[in-house]
Amino acid sequence: MNDEIIPYLNQLPELNRIEFLRKLEAQLAKDLYPVEWGEIAEMPTAEKIVNRLHDAVSLLIENHGSSLGQVLYRIDISEGKIRRLMASTPADQRVAILASQVLEREAKKVWMRMHYS
Repeated sequence: MNDEIIPYLNQLPELNRIEFLRKLEAQLAKDLYPVEWGEIAEMPTAEKIVNRLHDAVSLLIENHGSSLGQVLYRIDISEGKIRRLMASTPADQRVAILASQVLEREAKKVWMRMHYS
């Protein structure tokens, strides 16, 4: 598995990585509302989470554009940062850029909770 695609994953002992991925998936499911994430996988993989996240961000932009600001606020990504990134990114790459920002912030939240609790 290419653990490099999910920030902080390599900083955890091997035994804690599945737990981290489960918690990350649960955090994404919670924060990406109104997009339905679906069931949390029993044995999640980094690749599946990233693919689901790309799909969810795409649906969020296409079907729930008016909720995008609220979702980004809930995740704690500044609107200014997203505007700058979107302005400097070609349209066909915007979903990937937004998904990577969401993944980075959500992974940081989960890692901090696991690391400091």
